[in-house]
Amino acid sequence: MSGGASRRGRKTLWLWLMAGFGSSGLVLVAIFGLVVAIVGASFGACQSNTEAALPSIGPTPSAYARQNIPPQRLRLYEQAGAKFNIDWSFLASIGAQECGNGDCAGTNSAGCAGPMQIAYVRGSACSPGGGPTLWEQYEVSAHPGKAPSINDPADAIYTAARILREDKGAPATGGSFAEYHQAACSYYGACGDATVSYAEEVMARAVQYGFTGNGAPAPTSPPLAEPVSTGGCEASTFSPEAASSSQIVKVAESQIGTGESPERSNCTKYGPCEEWCSLFAAWVWQHAGVPLPGATATYGYSGSLYTWVKEHGGKVLPATATPAPGDLVFYGEGPEASDHVGIVSRVSRDGRITTIDGNYSNHVTVVGPFKPAEATNAGQSAPIYGYAQPPAAQK
Repeated sequence: MSGGASRRGRKTLWLWLMAGFGSSGLVLVAIFGLVVAIVGASFGACQSNTEAALPSIGPTPSAYARQNIPPQRLRLYEQAGAKFNIDWSFLASIGAQECGNGDCAGTNSAGCAGPMQIAYVRGSACSPGGGPTLWEQYEVSAHPGKAPSINDPADAIYTAARILREDKGAPATGGSFAEYHQAACSYYGACGDATVSYAEEVMARAVQYGFTGNGAPAPTSPPLAEPVSTGGCEASTFSPEAASSSQIVKVAESQIGTGESPERSNCTKYGPCEEWCSLFAAWVWQHAGVPLPGATATYGYSGSLYTWVKEHGGKVLPATATPAPGDLVFYGEGPEASDHVGIVSRVSRDGRITTIDGNYSNHVTVVGPFKPAEATNAGQSAPIYGYAQPPAAQK
């Protein structure tokens, strides 16, 4: 609903109330309260408890962005982009690179902390020397009247936006691909190293989110990278529903063929740029309604999913058991030495299973059907050591 249409509708309703009830103050007050409850709720329907919402600037979020970024987090990136005049898609890609759009609460061993991994400890690898850290110099509170916290996503995102603009050379919204690429190099301290092509991965993801600055390459997933219009209050494409076997399989099937961007980078929408079979499995379960807490980055190691199920009322099954569609299937020697995880999509009458796996030949791939005891013959990395059923999927 546009602002103009909304205002016209409220004015018409107010005149109708005045004509119908004249000077009867108590009745008018009562009905006005009802009106506020009904139509006034839209005043803050899209706002969080941060400062007053700012108008969005920059590119329109793509379907890829809507699927990859939780709605409230996406709004924070857009608000920070508007406040500090920085392209929100670039800022969001930094957040995905650093923490998979999660919380990353606490301080890491290098002395960086929070969702945007900002330098926090003096004299650490993140902030050499005894001078003030980046957090101390640029900290911003997104909550009026409240002290900033590096572990608060809104405060961290606002602060990172300020750091990028005032310290790392990020251009204003509308800046070029090359300028933002250099800002990513500055934020990391290098354009890349032996473990990550940091700036390349950030920019590739930003393009998928909707970045269109001068010199930007074409997105590698055009249908998902097309701008979308949702009115600003929509949830992600796959709205959580009550978890069920069919819903888990449905979400997994919707991702078949999705790959890395760029190729061979381990960068996907499912989490940080790292081996991603477990990130994919966690993403599917979450989008099917399984109450996995936190970001998918928490489950980057496949054994962590097995352990979570075991500790939260789910059911773990041995390799000799017959799984059900929607179950996770684990490969390796056990949860402490887990090599791979996939999602069972079908169980044949003869006991063969078909799975949907993330990070199988760098894509979401259908594997099988194959006999569980012959998993390695189907191309799996190791024998099956067990299965896991989510708590919400049990009858």
